[in-house]
Amino acid sequence: MKKIFLLMMSFLNLFIFAQGTRIMYEYKFISNIEKKDSMDTELMYLDIKKDGSKFYSRKKFVSDSIKEAYVQKQLSMGSTNINYNDNNPSKVPFSVVKQYPDFKINLHTSMGQNRFDVSDFKKMDWKILPEKKTIDKFDVQKASLDFGGRIWTAWFSQDFPFQDGPYKFHGLPGLVLEMEDSTRTHVFKFAGSKKFDEVEKIEKTDNDTTVGGRTVRIGSLAGGKELEVTEDQFIKQWKDYKNDPVKDMRQMISRPGVKMRVNINGKEMTDPAEMLRNMEKFQKDQIKQDNNKIEPALYP
Repeated sequence: MKKIFLLMMSFLNLFIFAQGTRIMYEYKFISNIEKKDSMDTELMYLDIKKDGSKFYSRKKFVSDSIKEAYVQKQLSMGSTNINYNDNNPSKVPFSVVKQYPDFKINLHTSMGQNRFDVSDFKKMDWKILPEKKTIDKFDVQKASLDFGGRIWTAWFSQDFPFQDGPYKFHGLPGLVLEMEDSTRTHVFKFAGSKKFDEVEKIEKTDNDTTVGGRTVRIGSLAGGKELEVTEDQFIKQWKDYKNDPVKDMRQMISRPGVKMRVNINGKEMTDPAEMLRNMEKFQKDQIKQDNNKIEPALYP
């Protein structure tokens, strides 16, 4: 009887993996540590399939889908300079992909005009604690972790056949349903689960698109092929960007025959010197205000 039960459980787990499970989290976070009364909230998805999982913002997924449809429509109409403005962008630009069974982790994020694929091989040294409680209808147990420059508290449930969780978190004997750091400025709360057949998004590797023999430029988008880097390489890129956030733009403008027009805070500019000066001020203000990253060790 026990063997039959185990076989049935194995079959059930395989069925769940084949079908796909989406875990939903309410993510509350404070971007500027100096404004603790300004907490943002976004709905996050953890899509789990047989070979791994993907963690991402629903809002960003929807925004990217709308953007892609808009761009394709403009291309079909013959436009060669496409500007897309998202009036309500997601404040969670990153996604995390985990590969099973070794839990290889890749953080996908952007910095200025560049996109990065950051590999992470760090081990998560969890400390499982005796405290237990119930979240929704699930029994959970407490655990703690020192990770990425923060001390985290997690509540995980063995009612789910996954050793996964929000962001990069994994490795507990169950699914993480709640997670918060010691400052309570990054908090994940379980918001439900459901099955899905297949959810895929084809990501473009370049913002330059050739259509009918002509090249069009999609403006106002961070683009280019993702740069595959280690965490140490990413940290170096971040330090360089923080010191000179318009370095790439300066190099682009200096190319022969390049003419640009940008809109910064409603003001349109064509003069390169004015453009760079205002862009540098804008970018440095953004860096100063976005000072409470989820993983501060990556942004020293």
